[in-house]
Amino acid sequence: MRKVNQSLTLVGLLAVTAIIAGCGSSSTSSTSSSASSSSAPSSVAAAKAEATKSEQVPTSILQAGLGSFTPKPGGTIYHVACNLALEGCTKLSNGIKAGTEAIGYKFKLCNGGTTPGQIAQCFQTAIAAKPTAIVVNGIGDAEAGASFAAAASAKVPIVGSFTGDSPGVKGVVTEVAGNACVKQAKEVANAIIADSEGKANVLFVGTNTFKCNIQRQQSFTSQMKTCSSCKVSTLSFAIEGVTSQLPGQLQTALQSKPETTYVVGTFDAVALAATNAVRQAGKAGSIKVAGFDGDAPNLALVKKGEIQRWDDVTGGSEPGFAAVDAAARNAVGKSVPPVTEVTSFLVTQQNYAQIAPAYQGPTGYAAQFAKLWNKG
Repeated sequence: MRKVNQSLTLVGLLAVTAIIAGCGSSSTSSTSSSASSSSAPSSVAAAKAEATKSEQVPTSILQAGLGSFTPKPGGTIYHVACNLALEGCTKLSNGIKAGTEAIGYKFKLCNGGTTPGQIAQCFQTAIAAKPTAIVVNGIGDAEAGASFAAAASAKVPIVGSFTGDSPGVKGVVTEVAGNACVKQAKEVANAIIADSEGKANVLFVGTNTFKCNIQRQQSFTSQMKTCSSCKVSTLSFAIEGVTSQLPGQLQTALQSKPETTYVVGTFDAVALAATNAVRQAGKAGSIKVAGFDGDAPNLALVKKGEIQRWDDVTGGSEPGFAAVDAAARNAVGKSVPPVTEVTSFLVTQQNYAQIAPAYQGPTGYAAQFAKLWNKG
C-alpha cells in the first residue's frame, strides 16, 4: 500500500494501513480481467472450506513457540508512525504503546505524517535517542531507505510492521505481519467465491500508494482466478483523493459496470466509500462490500449486515505487542524469525459478537505475552 503524496493507512492500512513515499498515482482508470464462463464446483467447494476456517476467531497468539524470556530492563521503544490522521495508523500506534508499557519500557512517538521529510526527521530524532529499537508502522524501505541505512550504521535495530517489505532489509530485525496483507486478501477472495457460488462479478478498488494495498490487490485477483466462472475488474485511485475524488469514481464505476455484485476496498476507508456509493446507486440489495482493517464504522455495518458483509482484520493491539516482543527478544540476543506472524480472521455478522466492539487480538492476548516475558 503506498505513494507520491505519501499518506498512509494500513493496512489499511491498517490499513492498514502503511505509507509508501514517492510512488502514488492519480490514475482513475479501470482495468478488468475475467475467466471463462464455465462453472467451477471444485473451486467453490475449496473456497467454502477455506472461508469457514478464516471465520474462526483466533484464541492464541502466535509467539508462544518462541519461548519465554526475561526482557532487559530500562528499554525504550521509539515508534515512527504512519500518518496518525488515519484511523488504522492510530490504532496500531496505540497497540505499540500498550505493548511497550506492558513490557515495562519507555515509549516515544513521532508521527511520520504525509511527507518524506517528516519521516526522515522522525528517524533522525529516533536514532539520536539510542532506543532499544525503532518500531515503524507502514513505513518501509521504499520511502525511508536512507533512514533505515542510517539506523543500521548507528546500530539501532528496526522492527518493521505492515511495511510490505520482504525480509532482508539491512538493519530490520523482523517484519511484523509480513505476510498478513497477502493472507487477508486471499481470505476475502475465498469468502466471495463461496458466497456467490462461483458467480461473483467483483470490482476491486485499489491504489499503488501502499505496498500492503498492492499486495492485497495482487493476492485477491490471483485467488479469484481459481474461480473460472468469476469476473474481476479493478479501479485505481490516488490516495490523496480518497475523500474528495474516490466517491465520484465509485459512482461512475457502478454506473458503467451494472453487472457488479461485489466491491472490495483495499482498506476500510475505501470500503466505507463503496458502501455509500452502493447505497446512493440504489443497489444495496444487489451489491455486497468487503474491506480490511476493522475500522469502527465498517464493523458497525458488518454487525447489521448492511451492504458491507466482511471485514478482514488483524488485532488492533496484538501486532503492537508482537513488535515489542520482537524488539525485546533481539535486545537480549534471542533469535527472532524474519517474519513475525500475527493473527487475522474474517469478521462477519455471524461472528461479530465474539469480538465486539473490535478485535484487539486473541482473548487474553496481553496476558499471553506477559507470560512469555516472565511477567504473568
